Amino acid sequence: MKRLSRSPRIDSAFLFLFLAALGLPAHGQEIIPFSEIKTGMKGVGKTVFSGTRIEDFQVEVIGTLEHVAPQRNLILVRLSGGPLANTGVLSGMSGSPVYFGDRLAGAVAYTWGFAREPVAGVTPIQEMLQIEEKETPAGSPQGGRRAMAGLPGRPLSLLKDPARLTEHFASYFDRLLPGGAAAASPMAPITTPLLFSGVSVRALDRLAPSLASAGLLPVQGGTASRSQAGAAEAKIAPGAGVGIKLVRGDVEMAAICTVTYREKDRVMACGHPLLNLGPTDLIMTTAQVNGLFPSLQESFKFASAGEEVGAFRQDRATGVFGYLGKRPRLIPVRLELQPQMGRPQRYAFDIVEDSFLAPYLLYAALNGILSNEEKDYGEVTLAYKAGSTIQVSGEEDIELKNLFAGDLASLYASGTVAFITQLLLNNEYHPVHIEGINLILGYHDERRMARVERAWVNKDRVRAGETVQVSAAIKPFRGPEVIRQIDMKIPEEVLPGRLVLQVGDGLTLARIEDEGETGDDFHPRDLAQLIWLINHLRGNDKVYALLSRADNGILFQGRRLPNLPPSVAQVMVRPQTRGNYLRIWSRGIAEEKLDTDYMITGFKQLTIDVEE
Repeated sequence: MKRLSRSPRIDSAFLFLFLAALGLPAHGQEIIPFSEIKTGMKGVGKTVFSGTRIEDFQVEVIGTLEHVAPQRNLILVRLSGGPLANTGVLSGMSGSPVYFGDRLAGAVAYTWGFAREPVAGVTPIQEMLQIEEKETPAGSPQGGRRAMAGLPGRPLSLLKDPARLTEHFASYFDRLLPGGAAAASPMAPITTPLLFSGVSVRALDRLAPSLASAGLLPVQGGTASRSQAGAAEAKIAPGAGVGIKLVRGDVEMAAICTVTYREKDRVMACGHPLLNLGPTDLIMTTAQVNGLFPSLQESFKFASAGEEVGAFRQDRATGVFGYLGKRPRLIPVRLELQPQMGRPQRYAFDIVEDSFLAPYLLYAALNGILSNEEKDYGEVTLAYKAGSTIQVSGEEDIELKNLFAGDLASLYASGTVAFITQLLLNNEYHPVHIEGINLILGYHDERRMARVERAWVNKDRVRAGETVQVSAAIKPFRGPEVIRQIDMKIPEEVLPGRLVLQVGDGLTLARIEDEGETGDDFHPRDLAQLIWLINHLRGNDKVYALLSRADNGILFQGRRLPNLPPSVAQVMVRPQTRGNYLRIWSRGIAEEKLDTDYMITGFKQLTIDVEE
């Protein structure tokens, strides 16, 4: 029989785990198995309390917890030494290695809120080391691996109603289930500090509840001092602080925890998940501690992310794992903010291309910039200008064109581009790479809204091929009413009968269309069609005139089959064949639009009779 070959990576991982099970030296570090841990054992932990200096603290085993989750155990310890008597277990200590003698036992990772003394749960090193064998082969696509993850039903409907986007991102992390021991025990993972720079305090306040539900503590951070050439990687050692950077540039976001072990270019940290993303691609940086914040609920380290030294490729229940020297794939974002008066402001930042994280990071970064540069409350208008695009490798660019006005305009503008990014990265067709996001936002320090008050036509009985003049009375906010006209030609092929003319804003038209399709399950047939649909969504800054008539057709795989015989239409949309079939009760036969400088609201419906 032919002998099967194995990759060197699998062989080394197998050998490593075999040696770990025996408690023998592996990768230069001897470990102590969970089975040998006994109550009363005393050891030493390592972490950073100030700057980058690794310091010892004392550890005493007070018990063990077996099977807190499938194939999961915990070591219960009491910590002492350094500032711990005053601070208790610190956020940012996650991953701090614990040694008994010269043998590594695991990483400080869990604690209780409001604990009266520094008691922690240690994740056994044997369980952490299993992460490496789950490593995704180099070159495997990351985008789309959680296809359509976290997207609501009928996702395009959210783009038609921006108010729902704020709710979507406010509850973005609610879909994350508690992981590991936290699901079976009152003990919870140590909260991970998430450092923000370039983001206003007000924006952090808005983001904090959502981030807290994911076990992240948002704090204002800064940038660590630069190391000398070649010195950065030397700082990645057991007990040293390590950054997991998610956004870099004019806006920065980075989670901070502690290195558990390092062997050559392999690095393990945290001892619990960041978000349990599985295969991912996040920036690894050095970190330094600038101070400590004691708290009765949970103390934390004031820290700064430093230089980029590698990439974290796995985020699992027992920790994060990555490599020094690797570079993650990023999405470049460029923003130009054009105020009504004054000079344009330009911003550049990059976000990690993780299909789950990237949309939220984009939303948070844009919120932070807009809140920092413009006011948080009151009358404001933001408009995507020509040149605002999302560039998708191998596909047509997505053109962003819309206008948002009112108190929540910045949230609507941020949420729109972020949700489109979520649709792309989580599409069900194939993985995509977003080459860049370019945004040009016009800013007005006023509420530019207008309402359609009245609508009428110059004649309500016409013949096919004739042109009807549609008039709309538009009332701007705190402005005089204006009358605008739209010329609409009745198609030559229209049969005699009654037509419905709807005049108003795009959102109301979209809601009417959606109500007529309740319960149907039409999906775009491929990514190109999804992009086409996004590019052809109606904008908020236009008055639309839509002419439609009753129909008995279907929408089949993105193609309209109008005026089918009733028996044929009924057979094609029978329940067992639903999915790419959409019943059409009315069909648009002509549509015209009128551009304005306002966010339009209001809707009127008229009828027109086509004579023979």
